[in-house]
Amino acid sequence: MIKSRLEARSLRIWLTCIVLFLAAAIIAACAVGFLSERLVYRWFPILDFNLAVEGTVMGKELPAWFKDNFSFACSVICMIAFIALTAHLIYVIVLNIFRYQRHRAAKILKKTGYSKEYFDLLEDKRRQLSGTSLSARNDLCVASAYCDGRRYDDAFAVLRDIDLDRFDPKLAARYYTLYAYLFLLTGDAESAKSTLTLGESFLKKYPEMPEKLLTEALLKYAEKDYYGAKTGFTELLNAKPVEVRVWAGLYLGLVYLRLGKKELARKLAGELGKYKKTPRQSEDMIKLLKKIETAYALEAEEKSALQVR
Repeated sequence: MIKSRLEARSLRIWLTCIVLFLAAAIIAACAVGFLSERLVYRWFPILDFNLAVEGTVMGKELPAWFKDNFSFACSVICMIAFIALTAHLIYVIVLNIFRYQRHRAAKILKKTGYSKEYFDLLEDKRRQLSGTSLSARNDLCVASAYCDGRRYDDAFAVLRDIDLDRFDPKLAARYYTLYAYLFLLTGDAESAKSTLTLGESFLKKYPEMPEKLLTEALLKYAEKDYYGAKTGFTELLNAKPVEVRVWAGLYLGLVYLRLGKKELARKLAGELGKYKKTPRQSEDMIKLLKKIETAYALEAEEKSALQVR
């Protein structure tokens, strides 16, 4: 799902415009005399503070109009502040509703993994945002979730339905990166390369995008350029977000095993243990540890066989 603040951004803009409009209307009504002090206090007697101000500023007596209207001005300010506070409360309530939806999805993911219940929640959100300006952005998040859940056909289906015209260049770059990444996970390196070429006009604008660099390194791994992949993954070990850092570490561990560097793979796996992982990354971490264990076991068998000879 997209971020809650992003989903609530349109509401915040509308509420801000409404508050500004009402504030301007109230001030204008007071200025032309349509909204008088007597009328305000009759409707809202609680705002009759009966304040008075006296004194001087820099040795000059306060203007009479200021002293006469000071209490009423405070009342008007309170009216505008109440409207602004009400708008803010509406925004917070809606924002927390969106946050609850995300927290619920995260809770289900943690409890049941990539289950039908989890993806049903994502599809519900897709339907809610369908036809809105956030639809394509949310679909990109859903496709990524399907990818993590190894539901590659569903991920491809979502990506095919996305309207690229709704994306800015950065989101378009992420779109092509995810598409290529999916091809690599399904063993189609040629299609992945073609996809990166197709999106080159967007990708070249963001040469340091971590997801792009991760996909390019994985493409080198798929093409058996293990030293090139090693360099690419190593450069991402301090990348942000942490999710990319963990993937880079997991893939680098596989590269080390390919190059026969079991000790480096074992040390790297230990370092990755301190990072928070997605359920998919936790599963792949276990697989990496088993591969490392198997590599050490094979080495022990080979040494034993040599001793017998």
